[in-house]
Amino acid sequence: METLRKYKTGKANLEQRIVKNEQWWKMRHWDIMSNPDNAEDPKPASGWLFNMIINKHADYMDSFPSSDILPREESDVEEADRLSSIIPVVMKQNDYKRVYSEEVWYKLKHGTGVFGVFWDGSKLNGLGDISIKCMDILGLFWEP
Repeated sequence: METLRKYKTGKANLEQRIVKNEQWWKMRHWDIMSNPDNAEDPKPASGWLFNMIINKHADYMDSFPSSDILPREESDVEEADRLSSIIPVVMKQNDYKRVYSEEVWYKLKHGTGVFGVFWDGSKLNGLGDISIKCMDILGLFWEP
């Protein structure tokens, strides 16, 4: 528990920033910015942030990455060719375009995003295979 507390303390600033960013995204930024002494100040809200993020998301999706596996040296050519035929299939089976889109939304709203690559034993009738997911940073912990 002590280690978890230390990790939580180390990322407290990031967690607060992510929560504030989500408030901005929902146009509730005046709750964060407002001065209690000036309750009568106007609190305008517009869709500029939404429009900017929607346009950036479209740019990211237009530039969706492809799997290009290149050999590091001459003896890797055969292995690179083999991986070049396997990786796109794995990405397609994991609906990577949807996962990429989720991660891009997270990245645009909060400044960074994380992919998780896991072994899923329940896939392929119990044989298992790789799963790729977009991770919520609020649920991750690392050594500060």
